[in-house]
Amino acid sequence: MIRLNITRILKMKGITEPNQFFIERGHSPSYTYDLLRNNLNSLSMKKLEMLCRDLNCTPNDLLTYIPEKGKMVLPDHALHSLTKTETGTEVNQLLHNLPLEKIEELYRVLKGTPESE
Repeated sequence: MIRLNITRILKMKGITEPNQFFIERGHSPSYTYDLLRNNLNSLSMKKLEMLCRDLNCTPNDLLTYIPEKGKMVLPDHALHSLTKTETGTEVNQLLHNLPLEKIEELYRVLKGTPESE
């Protein structure tokens, strides 16, 4: 089953107030409610594009594949490329365990600034 996995991206992006985030970007409160509870029965291309713009991601980032019991998909099937891990939780744990010096070094690398700053 292909599902929308908004929670994963919100965690990875550090968005702690998702209701406010989506409403400020033009989504209705009722749509936001359904979106965050994974209660959407369908998703228009317009809404999918809007979510991708809001979250600076691609549709592949938003979608996840969860194999259904009893429905066999070959191990090398392209749908498996949509299978996601909980990267956000792992990243947060890794950062939590790093010494401050390493976090600052990582920040400089991500920002693209030289070592001497």
